[in-house]
Amino acid sequence: MGGDRRPGRRSVLRAGALAVGFAVGGQALAPAAGAARAATRVALAGTDGHMVLPGREPLYVFGFARAPVGASAGEVIAALKGRAQHVAPIIEARQDDDLYLTLTNAGLVMRPDLADSHTIHWHGFRLPPVLFDGVPEMSVSVPIERQLTYFYRPHDPGTYMYHCHFEDVEHVQMGMAGIVFVRPAQDGDAALDPLRRTTTYAYNDGDGSTAYDRHFAILLNEIEERMHDADEQIQEFIPTDYEPTYFTLNGRVYPQTVLPNDHPSLPRQPVSSLIQLNPGDRALLRLANLGYRQHAMQLPGIELKVVGEDATLRRAQSGADTSYRTGTLYLGPGEARDVLFTAPPFDPAAPATQDARGVCNVYLFKNRDFRRLGNPGSTGLGGMATEVRVYRGSPLPPQTVVGETYA
Repeated sequence: MGGDRRPGRRSVLRAGALAVGFAVGGQALAPAAGAARAATRVALAGTDGHMVLPGREPLYVFGFARAPVGASAGEVIAALKGRAQHVAPIIEARQDDDLYLTLTNAGLVMRPDLADSHTIHWHGFRLPPVLFDGVPEMSVSVPIERQLTYFYRPHDPGTYMYHCHFEDVEHVQMGMAGIVFVRPAQDGDAALDPLRRTTTYAYNDGDGSTAYDRHFAILLNEIEERMHDADEQIQEFIPTDYEPTYFTLNGRVYPQTVLPNDHPSLPRQPVSSLIQLNPGDRALLRLANLGYRQHAMQLPGIELKVVGEDATLRRAQSGADTSYRTGTLYLGPGEARDVLFTAPPFDPAAPATQDARGVCNVYLFKNRDFRRLGNPGSTGLGGMATEVRVYRGSPLPPQTVVGETYA
């Protein structure tokens, strides 16, 4: 970040991005002619900010924040510059519908010396239009104070992730990453559910085997404090020295992970990882790993069923079901898993706690590696862990959005 350097990748890409960005002028690509399709419109701002971690001063991050759809670049910058969200907002799409995603590059408050462009790369998207793939060497990147509207028509349901692909090693670690998932066309068909109580499915399974009652999207990552501090202090960090100290779920560490969505103590980390269930609820975990380490996750006391990997239903070419049950989920960097489990009955003989929704049994969803279950300078459980709470009775209303929490 500092010192004398020969022209490198950042300066070359910056010049190319500026040229391409001005040529495009931030105009949205019109959808293809033909029959009308349902469309989802999302807007994001790329900028910087700070996140809260126990045991240290606020940590400098890059990130995305949800912006008002239809707002101009100037309006987005005035409202959101310096207010990056960590992790990035969860994006939802539906199979074969159109998705328009407008990205505004609001610039960096703490590093006005950097003229970094930003992009959206939908990781794992099948056959993306090259213009909107987000890899700056081959597509369009968005210069500071400019907008670009990306266009997608996803044909394959499942769980994906998205991230900035400009200086990607740096920008992904700094926080420009989130989950995007695609609902299957099968959604809405109540007849497929064997229990006849839901119309939501992870995939087009044809038999209701991926039906769920509640779903939760959780992004796994690690934080290398020295890279973040070096960026803020205009210093250089050597990525081969990468040694993370915090291990996060949705940009939080335990016990932050069990605070509800939009908790006031975490104003720029609004996405909880708390999993709240009524007995018998079928839960879908949409898991993705955008860190640089493999993680092994466990839910002791509850068996997990993997029904999808990397946005692909586990079915053989013959149609045979190849889903599998496991006690340990392995997710390498850039991988995603769709995992089902059923909440067990409330057990009055088991240890229980109580929150605003009532008495509940608590199960830990956690990293198997004990070295990733602590926070620097703190004692007790920390890091990559959250809670699955199964309540006595059925106090929870139907879920209305992914990852909904109930205070």
